[in-house]
Amino acid sequence: MAEGRWGYLWFEGARVVARDMRLMCIVANRVVPLPVVILHPDCTLAGDGDVGRLGVPRWWAEQRGLCASSTASCDTRTC
Repeated sequence: MAEGRWGYLWFEGARVVARDMRLMCIVANRVVPLPVVILHPDCTLAGDGDVGRLGVPRWWAEQRGLCASSTASCDTRTC
């Protein structure tokens, strides 16, 4: 498991939806803004209707309550 600013978390089955002219992502039973600027380079989610693996920095996931800092129930990769 990678700790620190370069660690990424991967969530399977994330879905992108458009809401009020904004791209949102449904992941871990939550609706959050799609963080296009900070996505992992291998993440291909980009438009309304896309479904796949969401790769985001650990700090971003923790701030949104998607994955607790001490317990990672999601796939953790490093870059």
